[in-house]
Amino acid sequence: MSVEHLIFNRFIRQKNTGYTRPIVRIATIGVVLSCMVMIFSICISFGFKKEVSRQVFGFSGHLRISPYQTSLAKMAEPIHRDDIDWNAIGAGQGIPPQTFRKQAFATQIGLVKTDIYNHGIHLKGVEKDYDFSFFESCLIEGNIPNFADSVTSNEILISQTLAQKLHLNLGEKLRTYFVDDENVRARAFDIVGIYESGFSTFDEKMMIGDLRHIQRLNGWNADEIGGFEIVLQQFSTRDLSEQARKFNAFLPLDLVAVPITSDFPETFNWLELFDMNVIVILVIMALVIAISLISVFMVMIIEKTNEIGIFKTMGMPISTIRKLFVWKVMYIAGKGMLIGNFMALSLCWIQKNYPMIKLDPSIYYIKHIPIQFEWSWLIFCNIGTLAIVLLAVLLPSIAIGKIKEAEAVKFS
Repeated sequence: MSVEHLIFNRFIRQKNTGYTRPIVRIATIGVVLSCMVMIFSICISFGFKKEVSRQVFGFSGHLRISPYQTSLAKMAEPIHRDDIDWNAIGAGQGIPPQTFRKQAFATQIGLVKTDIYNHGIHLKGVEKDYDFSFFESCLIEGNIPNFADSVTSNEILISQTLAQKLHLNLGEKLRTYFVDDENVRARAFDIVGIYESGFSTFDEKMMIGDLRHIQRLNGWNADEIGGFEIVLQQFSTRDLSEQARKFNAFLPLDLVAVPITSDFPETFNWLELFDMNVIVILVIMALVIAISLISVFMVMIIEKTNEIGIFKTMGMPISTIRKLFVWKVMYIAGKGMLIGNFMALSLCWIQKNYPMIKLDPSIYYIKHIPIQFEWSWLIFCNIGTLAIVLLAVLLPSIAIGKIKEAEAVKFS
C-alpha cells in the first residue's frame, strides 16, 4: 500500500475533534432529514397518483365508447353491440384484442326514497363478464352481485357512504324510482354487497346492478347498450388521448371514444402538479445538503490548516490534498444518505403495509397516505444529490491551494 493511499484511508476514517465534531453531527442530521424528505415526497407523490387513478379507472375504465352527443340535455341513444368492428381496430391501429378488455354498460339516473331520506343515485348496469376486481378490493361486507343467470338479477352493490345515508344494511331491499318523461317506474333491489372506495364522487351516488334492468327501463332490446368501457392492459395516463384517437379512427361517425381523464380534468390536473412539486422539493433538499456540507468542508480546512502545511512540505500534490478533503465530505454525505434512505424506506414500507396515517376521503379521495416505491426516481434522487454535493465542494477546495506551507506550519 502506498503512503498516499495509507494517509487517504486514515484521513477518511479519522474521528472529528474540536469544533468540527458538532458541526459534522449537525450536517449529518441535516443530510439524513433532507434525504428522508426527498424519499417521502417521491413515494407519497407516486402513491397518490397511482391510488387516485386506480379508483377512477376502476369505476369507469380507461376509455369510454358511447354515442356522440351534440347536446347534453338530450338523453343518449343506445348503440348496438355489432356497430363496432373490433377486428378492424386491432388490425388497422396495431391494438391487438388481447391488449384491452371491452365491457358493455349503461347508466340510469334515479331516486331512492326511504321513510326519512330521499337521495339521487346513479345506477350503472353491467353484465356477467364485467371485471369486478376493483370492487372486490374495496368490498367490506357481503359479496359481488351475480348476473350469470338467464333472468334479470335484482342483486345490487352499493357504497358504505350510501348505505349510511339511507340507513340501509346488507340484505335489505332498496326501492328506487326512475322517471321517464311523465312516467315513474319503481324497482326493488336486493343489497348483496357494500363497498368503500373512499372516492366520494362515486361513493355518494354509484350503484352497480344488472344491465338488463336499464334495458327494460329504456325499452331497449338485448342487443342495445349504453356503450363500452375499454380497460387497457398497459397504459400511461398521458397517452390515453392518443389511445382514444386510435380507436376513433375506426369507429362509426356516431360513436366516439373519449379518455376517462377528460371526465375528471380537475382531479388529473391536480395529480399532474405532483411531478413539479416533487422536483421542487428534491432541488431544495439537495441544495440544503450541499450548503450544509460546504460549511463542513470550510470548517475542516480551517481546523486542518496545520496538516495541510505538513502535507505540502512533504511534497504531496495539491490535487491529492484536495481529494482527501473532498472524499472526506463525500463520506459524510454518503453515510447520512445511507441512514436517511434506510429510515425513510422503512417508514414507507410500514405505511404501505400497515397504514397508520389516515386522511379525509372527502378532501384527498383516499382514506390513508398511499405509498408507491418508484425505484428509478429513488435511485436518480440519490445519485443526483451526491453529484450536486461533489460539484458544490469542488469550488471551495481551491482554497487549499492558497494556503502557504510556512504560515500553515506555524499553527502547530
